[in-house]
This record gives sequence, structure tokens and C-alpha cells, in this order.
Amino acid sequence: MKYLLLALANAIYGVLLFLSINNETAGVTIVIAIASVLSLVGIVGLYHWLKLTASPNKETKDPDLPINSWFRIARSFDIVLIIGLIFRAFVLQPFIVDGESMEPNFHNNQALLVDMVSFHFREPHRGEVIIFEAPKNPGEDYIKRIIAFPGETITIKEGQVLINGKKIEENYLLNPGETFAGQTKDDIFQKTLGENEYFAMGDNRLHSSDSRDWGVVPKANLVGRPCLSVYPRSLIGIVRSANIGFD
Repeated sequence: MKYLLLALANAIYGVLLFLSINNETAGVTIVIAIASVLSLVGIVGLYHWLKLTASPNKETKDPDLPINSWFRIARSFDIVLIIGLIFRAFVLQPFIVDGESMEPNFHNNQALLVDMVSFHFREPHRGEVIIFEAPKNPGEDYIKRIIAFPGETITIKEGQVLINGKKIEENYLLNPGETFAGQTKDDIFQKTLGENEYFAMGDNRLHSSDSRDWGVVPKANLVGRPCLSVYPRSLIGIVRSANIGFD
């Protein structure tokens, strides 16, 4: 019975993975590969189980039987997969940049690995790039840069960002000091953050929907920080955070 259960579990999970794939699936190539292996393992297992049940000698104690070799391989693969899924859920997960809101530092379709552990032991730094669940789109993750912390007052005027009245330096911007999208020289944006609230903005200020539009990022929404860029090849490397200073 254990052979049948393991074969069915692999085959069913492989099919479900295939059915879950869509245009927004992160790491779609890896998902397809895992789904293919699971389905193949399940089919091979079902084949050996059917062959065994049809045999007049149904004794399975012989370690050299094909079904026993399959069972050892399938069990080892499943254990490794489960460990990998746990690791992905709580330690490191992939993220694909969508859009141009973080240009020139992060690019559309750039693949990143997200450290999900650090923020359990420390607070984010000013200027650190974060991945978080969108406050108004649950289930969808965004990438932005932390500009202001809980209790601070952020003021934006004529393309300049001030924290508690002090202008900050943002050397990571393509055009520092440029008037932001939808803001004229006479417009002033001001917001005082509450407890456990962060103000996040995209680096491409002219083309970024961020805390100026949909509000603050609650601490509970933080997913992690990008720590490694893995695609495209030209951008492979460690993701380093900027240090925001004051004039």
C-alpha cells in the first residue's frame, strides 16, 4: 500500500503543479521541472505497483526488486523537495521585478532572491530596498525603498524629500531633485507616520506608484529584502543597500 500511496501522491501533486502555472508564476522553469519530475516519479511508481500486483509472486522483501529501488529514490526526492519548500517559505524566496518603478537600480523581469530572515532580528535601514505585500493588493508583492520610519514626518516639495525638516541625499536616483510625477512646484506632500508604519518609494520617481499614492507600508507586510540578483546574467551579484544621509 505504501508504494501506491507514494506513487499517487507524486503524480497528483505533479499534475496540480502543472495546473497552477500561469503567466505570473515566479520561477516558472523550475516549477515546470519539479512538476515534470513529480509526475514522472508517480507514473513510474504506478507502473511498478501494477506490475507487482499482476505478478503471481507479490513478495516485496527482495531489496533488488525494481519497486523497492523506485521507492528509495522517490522517498529521497520527496524529502529533499519538502525541505526545499520549507526553506523557500521561511528563509529564501524568488521575486521577479515587474515594471520600471525601481530604475535605474532594478529592472523589469530581473530575478532576485529575497532574504526573509533578517527583519525578524533587526529593523530595516533607511534606504534599504524591501519586498512587501501590497497594502491594497493582498497576495501581491511589491519592491520599493524605505525612506521614512515610524513616528517621522516626511515632506516632499519640488522634488526634494525631507525627514523631520531635514533634506536627505539620494544618490541612487537617476535625476535627484527632479519634480515627481503629478507634483507641481507649488505642491507639498506631507505625512506623519504612525507606529509600525514605513514610507516606501520607487527609485524611478516619475514612474512609480508608491506610498505617495496608496499609503504607508505596515510592518506586518514586510516580506524581506533582496539579497542576490540571479537574472539576467549581466546583473548577477549581491544586492547592496544604499545609505541615505542628510544634507
